[in-house]
Amino acid sequence: MTEMPPGIEKRQVSKITPSGRQAADVYVSIEEPLQINIDGQPVAVLMRSPGGEKDLAAGFCLSEGLLDHFDEIGVILHCGSSISLPDAELEDGQESRNIVNIITTRGEKTRSDPRHEVMRLVRSGCGRVSAGELAETMPPIDAVVQVSQSVIARLSREVIASQETYKHAGGVHAVAIFDAAGKLVVVGEDIGRHNAIDKAVGYCLMRRIPLNDKILYSTGRASYEMVSKTVRAGIPTMVSRSSATTLAIDLAEQLNCTLIGYARGDRMNIYTHPERIIA
Repeated sequence: MTEMPPGIEKRQVSKITPSGRQAADVYVSIEEPLQINIDGQPVAVLMRSPGGEKDLAAGFCLSEGLLDHFDEIGVILHCGSSISLPDAELEDGQESRNIVNIITTRGEKTRSDPRHEVMRLVRSGCGRVSAGELAETMPPIDAVVQVSQSVIARLSREVIASQETYKHAGGVHAVAIFDAAGKLVVVGEDIGRHNAIDKAVGYCLMRRIPLNDKILYSTGRASYEMVSKTVRAGIPTMVSRSSATTLAIDLAEQLNCTLIGYARGDRMNIYTHPERIIA
């Protein structure tokens, strides 16, 4: 029997078909809150799909600028289990699958950080930062890695084949990270495309996988939040199956990020920095 992904559950529905109405069991995507605490201080509540909580928390804190570097994370606790990193003391975590505690190596310095003063509710469809904040805080991409057009052309097929939650229940976005040769590194699935990117980026951060030579592919539209998360992670090329917004294009152009939209097989729109894509 095939093992079900963690982010779905079975519900009974009344299914209507040309042959009539009948009760049926279907799988649906789970939506639950996840509270992220940094050094005991709540900083965000994400509406997300269960699974990959530590990856999601690490990716969110880095991609939203709540922490400057991954090395600032000492311990990540979820459901009483932890991933420990050097030079940090392990503390007891709260026994909840909806809370992640991050203990930093900065200690008391983090508690007075103004970025952490307000808890933010981040729903499954929106990010939190403004264009003004981005313009002031985002460093441009300095990677020069190039990618073959033929590699971009096959990414969509690779992602579709790897979407386990979507196969069973639908209703989720996917973000995948590939190397420059098109080899899949990880796929993150979630009801929110922002969560999906944080899961994928966090997975790489937790495993010390370099991101400055990678490609990020999203099934959702390329908004300015998605571009900002990509750039904060140091990924030089972002690819979307859907469209890009004007602000996303302007931001990618300014920050030296190659942005591609409507990438479906041999067709694609390269909005910014096409020099990274070679025929």
